[in-house]
Amino acid sequence: MRSEYNGVKYYSSNDMSIGYNFEKAKKLLDTLDESMEYTDVNEIIELYNVNQIITSPGIKAEYSTPYLKKATGLLKPIAKLFKAISDSTLLDYYHAVCITYLDDFWTLFDKFQVYGNISDSVFDRLLNEPETTLYRILEHKGIVRHFDKTIASFMRQSDQSARIIVSKYLEKKSSKAGKKCFLPVSLKPNELESILDKYIDSENSNVGVLQLIALSQSSSECPISDVLRLKARKKAQAFWETHVSEGFGFTYGMGVCFKSNPEIISYEEIKPLEYQIVYDVDWIKNNLDYPTLLNNFIYLFGYVDLCYRCSFVSIESKMGITERFLGIKGVKEYETGTAFRIANIKSSEELQGYSAILSEFNNRIEDLIQWFFSEYLSTEFNVDGFVINMPSRGSTTLEKCRTLPSEMDGIIKQYRMYAKDHAINRELLEMSSNPVHFYEIPSMIERKYMYANSDNILREQFLLFSDQSMLHYLPNHEEARSFYELLSKNTIKLTEYPEWELADLRWLESRNDINIDSDGIIRMNISRVRLLRDLYDHGVICASYYKNTDLLDQIVASGDLRYDSSLFSILEQNYLNYMLNKSEYSNGLDLRNKYIHSTYPTDVNQQEHDYINLLKMMVIVILKINEEFCLMNPV
Repeated sequence: MRSEYNGVKYYSSNDMSIGYNFEKAKKLLDTLDESMEYTDVNEIIELYNVNQIITSPGIKAEYSTPYLKKATGLLKPIAKLFKAISDSTLLDYYHAVCITYLDDFWTLFDKFQVYGNISDSVFDRLLNEPETTLYRILEHKGIVRHFDKTIASFMRQSDQSARIIVSKYLEKKSSKAGKKCFLPVSLKPNELESILDKYIDSENSNVGVLQLIALSQSSSECPISDVLRLKARKKAQAFWETHVSEGFGFTYGMGVCFKSNPEIISYEEIKPLEYQIVYDVDWIKNNLDYPTLLNNFIYLFGYVDLCYRCSFVSIESKMGITERFLGIKGVKEYETGTAFRIANIKSSEELQGYSAILSEFNNRIEDLIQWFFSEYLSTEFNVDGFVINMPSRGSTTLEKCRTLPSEMDGIIKQYRMYAKDHAINRELLEMSSNPVHFYEIPSMIERKYMYANSDNILREQFLLFSDQSMLHYLPNHEEARSFYELLSKNTIKLTEYPEWELADLRWLESRNDINIDSDGIIRMNISRVRLLRDLYDHGVICASYYKNTDLLDQIVASGDLRYDSSLFSILEQNYLNYMLNKSEYSNGLDLRNKYIHSTYPTDVNQQEHDYINLLKMMVIVILKINEEFCLMNPV
């Protein structure tokens, strides 16, 4: 058990504890005996933390300047003790370090090149100490280089190695990620797989790590074979099968039902956390014309919102704090959360149930899609030349799954040609067999989408709408989930906020998000804040649906927003890539490629599930193309 030591600790310049530790550092410096000889390693490391705090940009110069000379002088006793560490004293010093200062111990060990005094055999003894945390050592390039072979030999047999490899090569790093991790050169890339393989076999393997290995892509730095990925997937599946049967965790559900109902849409709670959306089947049966049947995807099922943004893409603002920051995420993972999963389950069940209802009247979703391109575009917009051949009624599910992705590719290529040339040249189209990427598909609308383009606009959204912004917390008012909600429900005065919140409020005022009147009452600039709320909630603004384009142009001119023109928004492009291929995301469903390249599952139920998802993607393509022609030809 390591000793406790309640000393000054520096974490970072923006850490909330820096003010508290600055006061402790000042007291230490005020009573410092500069002639003192130090033998306690924790006292020496505390001096290093005092130096870090006094010289930190997180402390205003007017407060730190009187202490700078003393703080700089602390480096001399620090260097004296660390440079004297040798084989005979290393383990004693190491065992004496309190847990709070372990990271600083290795920082100073590296800074003063203590490794030059230490033999490989003694360092190997330290590595094998039960309390040694390997990743702390690997954060320091000088130490790793000096003890390259010793550390490599230790990593080949250490239980800590697999988690470090996963963190370095496979796991997504947050924007606030810590130091880099350096692996010894002697540990070759082809050795990493055997370390991961041993980890998969171990009793202590983490299911999150197993799932990450199963979904990760191989690289030259960290080769991962299909055999290893399959082994990890099976181990993870075995875990969930065991723990779900034991009642592990909790369940939630969203069901869809079609039946005779007095309302077109209603909601039922089946049991706690399980809900059912009920659609009136009679209304569908009484409105079987093709335009209405397609419009049902918009106005009944809500596949897109009123700005034609796809409703089941993954959006960060819809994720909870634990979903955003906790758990193990792959470096190329498409991040999802509960809201995403519910929306996609709901939309798939709607399509499956809708398809079953239409089949009772000899109609199919495929027929609606065929009609859209073969008749509707020509009749409604005088647009000809689109060719599509949807799967026939007699096709097996597998044949449908193999046909639909190819037809989808063809439609996207035809639309791209039409958007550029306002015509489809079939001969020219047939000369190209190159794949088309979703980001390459243009829009016929010049300034269709708007995106955040500065750190300022991101900070505004955080302060106004995030549940992590402290501005929404005022104990004398009704609880609110955001500053925006607080101002919407209450009359708030500037004097109600503590001093440390005033800088953020004045900054929002300077950004014209809020106004503070002569009585100190805080009021929102509704037009600007609603625009930012639209951006925060959906990740993109659809400029064509805004009447006040002057405000949009002003914000673009300031550099805070940017215009873009494409058929699909960036969030929609990401979603389509996640669903259809693995070009962008390691956890992509790969629905297009696995059927085109015959690596599809043989399970018929899985094929039927995949086809519903493919059909859903085709519906989204139609809705987005329809929007383009409607915007180009306003009523």
